[in-house]
Amino acid sequence: MIPYSGLLFFYLMALLLLPAVILGLMGKPLKTYGLAFSVMLLAIVFGEGGQLPALIGFYLWETAVFLTYRRWREKLPLWLMVPLSLLPLALVKVGEVWSVLAVFRLLGVSYMTFRAVEVLLNLHDGTVKVLSLFQWSYFLLFFPSVSSGPIDRCCRFVSDLERKIPLEEYASLLRRGVWKLMGGAFSAIVLGGLIWQYWLTPLPEKGLLPTLSYMYGYTLFLFFNFAGSSSMAVGTGYILGIQAPENFNQPFLSVDMKDFWARWHISLSTWLRDYVYTRFAMTALKHRWFKNQRIASYLGYILTMMTMGIWHGLAPHYLAYGVYHSALMCVNEALDLHWKPFKKRKRKGWGQLCCVLVTFHLFAFGLLIFSGRLF
Repeated sequence: MIPYSGLLFFYLMALLLLPAVILGLMGKPLKTYGLAFSVMLLAIVFGEGGQLPALIGFYLWETAVFLTYRRWREKLPLWLMVPLSLLPLALVKVGEVWSVLAVFRLLGVSYMTFRAVEVLLNLHDGTVKVLSLFQWSYFLLFFPSVSSGPIDRCCRFVSDLERKIPLEEYASLLRRGVWKLMGGAFSAIVLGGLIWQYWLTPLPEKGLLPTLSYMYGYTLFLFFNFAGSSSMAVGTGYILGIQAPENFNQPFLSVDMKDFWARWHISLSTWLRDYVYTRFAMTALKHRWFKNQRIASYLGYILTMMTMGIWHGLAPHYLAYGVYHSALMCVNEALDLHWKPFKKRKRKGWGQLCCVLVTFHLFAFGLLIFSGRLF
């Protein structure tokens, strides 16, 4: 059973959400039932897919890493604990390209792992000082965002979790949640399904024109499918009293690739910006690794985009996707720094329109790489 697809899933989710709605409209706390909801739906979805033992093993491993670091974070090095937390994700990704290790499959492992790593980084930085096992478990296993995000932040999540929601506010959240569920279902299931069935599926596998058509069709399919799934996840979170962040903000109006990654899969791009790019660039500047400070910025973009590619998988097309976006971000940075007309022309008029069209096509070609059709 795939989350947010099929009548059976929505029927089961509606039944399990009903107690949360009743509690919310009565002004009662939602957090205890919210965790129970996530556990029950995870058990159904992962049990039906045969991945429940892997999910339990993943939870126990990540919990052991979390509890160990929470207890002895002043003595244990972060460089040891983060790789331990990343180990399940690494096993899944390696197993996808090397059948010898293809014994561990887990839906949503990328999203859950990044949430687990974020907690370790926040414990190290001191931005999270106290986090109970209950809060940790709910954050890690929050069902709505397991399979398609968004990647929430621990402090923001816990703030919602522990806040008492007034009746009028919950009623508003409920209305918005239902609306997002309906809009997301229409986007992902109806529009995405129609594009896949009537545009992409009939296309020949070879040829220049079919490949170009596939590029445009796949771009639109992925947008409607992914944005719709994220919207449904956010809507479900609203019903549970958790206001997860939005994941898309009109990405096809972006004027350059920096702007695009501030609008597409926002939770992933901002996570990578904060915990990969910024940490690398600041460390490089602090220790003066490079004579030219701009080198740190360029290498930071390469590291960030390659991490994004590897996050999706180790197959050649995912790695090529990371290399491609690394190059685009470096070129974008160079244009911003060294070509003044670029900043001026992308702000208004025909120059802005041209930048929007170029950015869309650059991203669409990247998705053609991502799809694996070129390999």
